[in-house]
Amino acid sequence: MGGAAGGGVVSDATTRPEPGPDRQGLSGVADAVINTARTGVAKPDPRVYRIAAERVGAAPGRCLFVDDTGANAAAARREGMTALHYRRPEDLRAVLAPLLDAAGSRARQT
Repeated sequence: MGGAAGGGVVSDATTRPEPGPDRQGLSGVADAVINTARTGVAKPDPRVYRIAAERVGAAPGRCLFVDDTGANAAAARREGMTALHYRRPEDLRAVLAPLLDAAGSRARQT
């Protein structure tokens, strides 16, 4: 998911302190990690998508949500986000490649 200012990663994978985008290999693509253990709401609760959009400073309609669970992607769509339900890691790589390539180009230009 991303907006003009960057993007975020919504994770309900852990209750431990989350690593920043740099440690997850997402620098230039994600500016924030939204840990649902800290927000108190988890996917597919509609509030988590609103919180994520607010954290990255983007309207939900400017966000792309990608998830391996169809119910989570459907919930993001109901909140106005563009959403992709991917089933294989290759699908995710194909969708994110342009974003990662663009981020790498921006980093090399600075």
